Amino acid sequence: MIQFFCAVTGAKEEELRQVLYSFSALFFLLLSYYVIKPLRNSQFLSDFNPNYLPVLMLGVPLISFVVTKIFNFFGDRMDKFKLIIRTYLLLMVMKVAFTWILQYGGKPGTVVFYLWGSVYFLLALPTLWGCINDFFVPEQGERVFGFVQLGATLGGIAGSIVSGFISRSERLAPYATIFSAVGMGFALVFLILAASLRKPRVEQLVPATAEGPVGFAKAAPAKGSFWGDVIGLVRIRYVRSIAIMVACLACFTTSLDFLSQTVIDRRLAHKQYEETFPEVASKLGEEGYQFFYSLKSRPAAEIDPALNEFGLKHDVHECRERYQEYKKDLKNKTNAVFSDVSMFQGFLGLFLLIVVARLIFAHLGMKVAVSILPAFALIAVVAFAFPLEILAVEVLLAFSGSFNYALNNATKEILYSATTEETKFKHKPLIEGPFMRLGDQSASIMKLLTTAGALALGWNADTGDRIFLVFTFSLVLIWWQAIVYAGKEYDKNRAAERASGN
Repeated sequence: MIQFFCAVTGAKEEELRQVLYSFSALFFLLLSYYVIKPLRNSQFLSDFNPNYLPVLMLGVPLISFVVTKIFNFFGDRMDKFKLIIRTYLLLMVMKVAFTWILQYGGKPGTVVFYLWGSVYFLLALPTLWGCINDFFVPEQGERVFGFVQLGATLGGIAGSIVSGFISRSERLAPYATIFSAVGMGFALVFLILAASLRKPRVEQLVPATAEGPVGFAKAAPAKGSFWGDVIGLVRIRYVRSIAIMVACLACFTTSLDFLSQTVIDRRLAHKQYEETFPEVASKLGEEGYQFFYSLKSRPAAEIDPALNEFGLKHDVHECRERYQEYKKDLKNKTNAVFSDVSMFQGFLGLFLLIVVARLIFAHLGMKVAVSILPAFALIAVVAFAFPLEILAVEVLLAFSGSFNYALNNATKEILYSATTEETKFKHKPLIEGPFMRLGDQSASIMKLLTTAGALALGWNADTGDRIFLVFTFSLVLIWWQAIVYAGKEYDKNRAAERASGN
């Protein structure tokens, strides 16, 4: 049996327990996150119009930066494993506290939960992976990290299934955050077990003069300059192409969130309105729907008087109580939709990683591999120019997410493997951090500008969304052009290596 597990994981017998513990820690961390993520989205849509989402997203990069700086402050003053353990415990306490905050905190509680749910994972996942990187030397990582990463994918699938089950249970739905805290607790236990097997090793410094493949490092950055790493990134076209891809991809995924959540919110709200208020729907039609849908945009103090007035005017019995039932059912169904999307993303991601990726890398090359996601992104953007049902939106989100988190992530890391150590250790953190957040910010700012511009000109919000679609489409074209260059250069370099017998 041990030999079987060693063959599956790629680990040697003495490494097996630590590999399995690391796999399990990632599994339970992702499970805990995917219980929170659908709830974060559905809770926000329950209390706010989706057009408010870009405003909220503007604060996420700043909050994330502040949280990271606080973590690093303590990281300089205490043992890193003790700090991570305490950080996880604090996050678990926060999850339990949100069980009551979401019930009694009103709209301010929803805003705090959305921001917290958008930020905490940016700290929890990298710190866990930092520990795993510390457990294993590079030679071990080449053998076992594929299996360890599979834990994250399977955890996402399991979390989506658990979230869907919880959201469909009226008794369990209010306690989703507690289930998430329990999952994170298991992740912490397996992290501690893996850390207990860690062996001390000598730190190996990366040579500062390492050279990369021919043609990928023609321009050296200015040494000693505060902006030297940025200048070097901009000068090297191959690296710049990856940076453009990361920024544009982040912008596209954020744009897709804005567009898809608007459709999901409106379609489900209309369906729930017809189920909860059938007599109003048959008598007033769209007028009644617009009334109930618009209530979440009003101040809390105005909602009950508006419901009382509407109920008296149109002879709707128990209007306030039925509206609360409408909100609760709508939130649970919205949560279920996001859970289903996450689950299907995970299954598609498994298929892409296990079957498709190897075939593409071996037979079609990087030029084709890097083109798959932007090609699908163009299809998705065009699709949102037409009226879509929820099933169509779920399919677009599932394929987009699986292409991104499975195939595109693997492709991106292969592109990085052909660069210099300067790029891997200085440029990559810039690309994966500030450049990615720049993409998120760009989408939020453009969404706000197009919506505000359309309203200022006397148009409706749907017109602003169409303008936003044109912006997103143009951005994907820029992304495609930039990353295809990197794919071509990679394929050219690999062909030269094979021809020389390397």
